[in-house]
Amino acid sequence: MSSAAGVLRTQIEVVLANRIPGALTFRPTIEPEMISFGIPELDQRRVGILRGCLTEICGPASSGRTTLMLSALREVTQRGECCALVDTSSAFNPYSGAANGVKLKNLFVVRCAAPHPKLTPVDKALHAVDMIVSDGGFGLVVLDLGDIRPQLAQNIPLHYWYRFRRAVESTNSCLVVIEQHSFAKSCAAQVITLRGCDSEWATARNQAEGPKLLTGVRYAAEVTRSRVALSQRKPPGSAGTRFRVATPWAR
Repeated sequence: MSSAAGVLRTQIEVVLANRIPGALTFRPTIEPEMISFGIPELDQRRVGILRGCLTEICGPASSGRTTLMLSALREVTQRGECCALVDTSSAFNPYSGAANGVKLKNLFVVRCAAPHPKLTPVDKALHAVDMIVSDGGFGLVVLDLGDIRPQLAQNIPLHYWYRFRRAVESTNSCLVVIEQHSFAKSCAAQVITLRGCDSEWATARNQAEGPKLLTGVRYAAEVTRSRVALSQRKPPGSAGTRFRVATPWAR
């Protein structure tokens, strides 16, 4: 660097010192902590939830959205951290959550489907998330829009996503949005897209025919967009990772 450029850099940093300390100083990228889903196939590919970031989990019905949501809640609540679930459609079943290992005493659930004279369930959900992420104190906040029509989710003002992203940045918390399609755009640090593959059925013992019992489901997960580089993880757009989830009665 020439002496003139060095002087200019020093002058710029002095002027910006109160607003941006070390404005022109190189800072190495810090890899965020990742919360695993506790699913071996995904853990091996470094597919998980990033702290201090907004993550979208997208897919149609029966694609594994609820499975990943419950897996994330299980992993965080069993660490002793508190989680918040903003349930736009009031679809969360606490019995199913407990059966999947979620510690309900560490889970705060906000149900938004009850009728309101002025606010829609989506309006109530956005207000609830805004208050929860602003106040802090939760290791994981989940906004479940999975059963909301995509047209309604698409109309969520972009400033909400920017505010949510800013609220969790530089914190130990993370925000996960469950949707049918990705709508947070550049505000999402990563997008995990899901699809269903096949189901596994079994008949009763010593019976070749008869009623069949669902014993497991296979899904495919793919990180379709990411603005955070993680070591040992394939880049976005690479082949998806298949994983199997056994039903509670077949485990």
